[in-house]
Amino acid sequence: MKMVYMQEEKEEHAFAISAAKNFEEHPKHYTFTEKNIEAGCLFALRFGLGDDCVIVFKLAEDFEPVNYQQLIKKKRS
Repeated sequence: MKMVYMQEEKEEHAFAISAAKNFEEHPKHYTFTEKNIEAGCLFALRFGLGDDCVIVFKLAEDFEPVNYQQLIKKKRS
């Protein structure tokens, strides 16, 4: 059974949305973080065949990466 704290889940979702917005605004960026890379921080990678997914990682032994599919909206020409 996976046990979670709701506040941590909300923070992770908000982080994924922030990463997606950053990737939308900067199409050549493939990494994102809001803080220095250190134990416990979240960071994200752009991912997927359409470059529209965000994988969220946390530097922690007990964290399983999450792929938020089709989160990055593409600007239409």
